Amino acid sequence: MARDGIELTGIDQLLNQLRRKLQNASARVENKALQAAGEPIAEAMREKVNRSRYMYAHHIKDNIRVSRVQRRDGVKYVLVGPTKKVGWRAHFLEFGTSKMSAQPFAEPAYHEKKSEALQTLAEELRRGLQSG
Repeated sequence: MARDGIELTGIDQLLNQLRRKLQNASARVENKALQAAGEPIAEAMREKVNRSRYMYAHHIKDNIRVSRVQRRDGVKYVLVGPTKKVGWRAHFLEFGTSKMSAQPFAEPAYHEKKSEALQTLAEELRRGLQSG
């Protein structure tokens, strides 16, 4: 849900070392690191969103996921947030409606956990570099 990107500094050197050392296996390590970095943000979202009092088959809290690694213009990324099943309802919570005030959970979770996500990303990349 959060549209801000995370700016990485210093990670480029780590990625270059990883790619030189592991060659073909580096893509797997990068993908694993990206998905691991999304987990702290997903956990914070799950903690911040309330379970609906209505008996929905699918609650937003139970459907917050980290996507598979995607690529746009050569840049890899993952999406963190509700699945398509409940995303349309999550939008109402995050931004509010004319009858309901906003109860944001995605953006606060992102800002709260982005440094932890970067740290997790760097740790996973280092671990992959050491094990390879």
